Amino acid sequence: MGFGRVELGDLAGLGAHTPYALLLSAYLLIGVGVGFAHAPITNTAVSGLPRERAGVAGAITSTARQLGAAIGVAVAGGLVTGQGPGQLARASHPGWLLVTLCGAALFLVAYTARRTGADR
Repeated sequence: MGFGRVELGDLAGLGAHTPYALLLSAYLLIGVGVGFAHAPITNTAVSGLPRERAGVAGAITSTARQLGAAIGVAVAGGLVTGQGPGQLARASHPGWLLVTLCGAALFLVAYTARRTGADR
């Protein structure tokens, strides 16, 4: 874990003495990443259908995003439920590790799709 920089998986090592600067920079990057991800996902969903179905594609994409967020919050809450005081950071490690792995998988899929698209 570094203090002046944010690395993939930094939040998986959260502890009671994690610097606020690391937390703020990590959450800033998460927010920017989510913001940058929503538009391309919606664009991909909408562009794959005829124009008259664009609204349906946007609605399905939005619904899937909301459902994923709700399930994610429920799973994260389930991971930390029943932990004693001061144990939230330790209890959140599996959740942040899962987020890190999903992010790495997303980068792999994006890289593979980009290479496949360039080959066409």
